[in-house]
Amino acid sequence: MIKPLLLCCALLFADLQVFATLPDSSVIIASAKNTYQFVYNSKAARVEIKHILNTVYASNNYTVTLPVAETYNDQVTIDKVECRVDNHTPSNFQPKYSYYSVNDVFYSDEKICYFQLFLQKKGSIANVTFTETIADPRYLTSAYFSDNYAVKKRDMVFKIPRWMNVELKEMNFGSYNITKTTTYDKGDDTDIITYTAVNLPASQTEENSPGPTYIYPHILILSKSAKAGGRDFRYLGTVEDLYSWCHGLTKAVVNDRALLSAKAKELTAGLTNDMDKIKALFYYVQDNVRYIAFEDGMAGFKPEKADEVLRKKYGDCKGMANLTKELLTAAGYDARLCWLGTDHIAYDYQTPSLAVDNHMICALNYKGKIIYLDATETYLGLNEYAERIQGRQVMMEDGDHFVLNKVPYAVPSQNYDFESSKLVIDGTSLSGSVKHLWKGEDKESVLSGLNSVKKEKADEAMNHYLSNNNNDYGIKELNLSSTDNIDKDLTAAYKFDYKNAVSSFSKAYYVDLDFKKEFLNSAIKTDERKHDYWFDYKTNLYKEAELTIPAKYKVTNVPAPLNIVNPDYEFHIAYDSQPGKLIYKKNIIIKNTHLSVSKFAQWNKDVEQLAKTYNENITLKPLSE
Repeated sequence: MIKPLLLCCALLFADLQVFATLPDSSVIIASAKNTYQFVYNSKAARVEIKHILNTVYASNNYTVTLPVAETYNDQVTIDKVECRVDNHTPSNFQPKYSYYSVNDVFYSDEKICYFQLFLQKKGSIANVTFTETIADPRYLTSAYFSDNYAVKKRDMVFKIPRWMNVELKEMNFGSYNITKTTTYDKGDDTDIITYTAVNLPASQTEENSPGPTYIYPHILILSKSAKAGGRDFRYLGTVEDLYSWCHGLTKAVVNDRALLSAKAKELTAGLTNDMDKIKALFYYVQDNVRYIAFEDGMAGFKPEKADEVLRKKYGDCKGMANLTKELLTAAGYDARLCWLGTDHIAYDYQTPSLAVDNHMICALNYKGKIIYLDATETYLGLNEYAERIQGRQVMMEDGDHFVLNKVPYAVPSQNYDFESSKLVIDGTSLSGSVKHLWKGEDKESVLSGLNSVKKEKADEAMNHYLSNNNNDYGIKELNLSSTDNIDKDLTAAYKFDYKNAVSSFSKAYYVDLDFKKEFLNSAIKTDERKHDYWFDYKTNLYKEAELTIPAKYKVTNVPAPLNIVNPDYEFHIAYDSQPGKLIYKKNIIIKNTHLSVSKFAQWNKDVEQLAKTYNENITLKPLSE
């Protein structure tokens, strides 16, 4: 809706439409109960968590097919699955177990247990129970109350022996109806903490909404320490514990320093300037290592060897950060690994948990200044930061210690979308030439789209984008700048013929100088949208069009100027009438990427004013009239 997106196949920019993926109302969860019990396994000499998840589904329709799934991995085992439908075990009940792929995850040890429930009658009841074992308390990070279906009641029960030190942190309870009770079992010397939530609406997926950690009620489970079986266990009681655990994994990675040193020398051969050397090493990783998310048990936290990433030419964020660091270190620079959570995560390092971060980058300490290097952002240059990491707290390694810093915020001018055109009227057509320039994440968006299609289709895809997929807008003599130098802006120049862009009545011309009209359809449906809207990134869009006035004609009408300025965004449109020409200027700036629900009404009002200005034509009439 708000930001033009490059569609990866057609490479089209279009206004995003706000839509919600509505939950399935054919089923509700009549009741659910999660029980987490901390136990000491004397045979394995470790603390484990026994998790029992019982869910009762009720059908609101006839012949409902309900998919049921539970994930597990090398730290979580599913010990038992039970299912009864209307008090009978289905004759064809046979859970299936397989590997699970999620979005852009290339390889994962995440597995899935799944089966289909068939609820034949309206009012049918299905009772499903998963019994699981979590091998390490660190890996139990959170428990959510909401579900894909509406929940009439959910109990969240934590059985915590007094020898176990656990903090339960209540998140996003807000206006939800959630109560808490605490009892003590003297026989087991165990505290039993029960949360009960009632009448929870189904979770709802919306475009460009904050991550679930910001929205849905959940419990953060912070296992700190334990004294059991005559042993002391230290988990994640402090951020120092978290760093020690994470840093211990990176120290265990043995990189081939000789090979990496040789590669660094090769990449910097002939360069004498530090910045040129740094860019050569960083941009090499960006250009030559393909980013593929990778989750595999401990490898979900432990980087792959830098020399292996170099050899395979692909890696996840941890592997790419490790390679960047090792190449820079080999060249004599002070490079460090950094852990951070992108803006998808609500927490920072005040909360010592494996749920806090989901990303790793490299930091360069150069002449007392920290420069953050994220090689997964293929087309962003040095000192350019993606929206998802701006302002985010980082835990930067410093030997056996760490430093907490923040990635700088970028100003909208980092991301620049500029277009300048010269137009002439040719009957009912507009023709002329256009120059275009993109910077920052706007450049990255265009180049990512171009590289998502086959090389032989790139020109066609670029034409689709530049024409806004308008068949009346013909492009010729397209000249796109080289994409080899990340430091340089992306530019395009071309000629065009825009058919049916001019209307003519009684010798008067009615002309529309803006055929893209960004944000025209960006009003938010407040009766449907539940969550805040998050723009993909800050942007500064500037368009200028110069129309040559036909001989013996004059401009008799132009829309009134538009100037909307508030702390979050700006809309500016103006016309400048000069001898023999009319100049159209438009500037749209997104300064704050987080548009809260409370600001939707003002946004809609401002978009309405923008649309009104867009929809007014320019009128040209003969000088004799």
